[in-house]
Amino acid sequence: MAYFRYFPKIAYDVRGVENNEQYDAITNLLSRVLVKCHGWADVDGSAHEALVGTCHYQKYIIRDGDRPDTLAHQFYGDSELHWLIMYANGTSISNPYYDWPMMQSTLTKFITKKYEDLGGNYATHHHEDTNGYQVDSTASGATAVTNFIYEERLNDAKRTIRVMERQYIDLVIDEFKRLMELH
Repeated sequence: MAYFRYFPKIAYDVRGVENNEQYDAITNLLSRVLVKCHGWADVDGSAHEALVGTCHYQKYIIRDGDRPDTLAHQFYGDSELHWLIMYANGTSISNPYYDWPMMQSTLTKFITKKYEDLGGNYATHHHEDTNGYQVDSTASGATAVTNFIYEERLNDAKRTIRVMERQYIDLVIDEFKRLMELH
């Protein structure tokens, strides 16, 4: 299934010639729908695991080199269903370039470039206490966190995702089509 095939069309003048509008039907890439789930997590996130279970997801930790298309093939037998991997995670993965974890080699290059004028990868980014709270360097028990460790933690926080159970895929695809028709 081609993901954008189900997006609504809009009339748009792509030429932009003044006093000569010529409208074409183009795919409305700004249309969005979120996956439905009947249940709510507590504000502190404590019911999250139970919520994921009741909504027919399994938790998956993204490994170095995993991509949405390879996971779709692994879980659903069809790499074209890569969009379901993204869709199942709602707004936490809306942009695959920024919301998907970087491979370790890419992350290292990114950190090196980002911090080259700020002391390098292993310069101190901030200090933390034993509970992980950011504190002043003079605080009792303060530990330095390097730029590399800071960025690696941000990247690793993106690794836990939800994967829809295979038996519900057809239902979800039908629901997605129906919701997109409403736009």
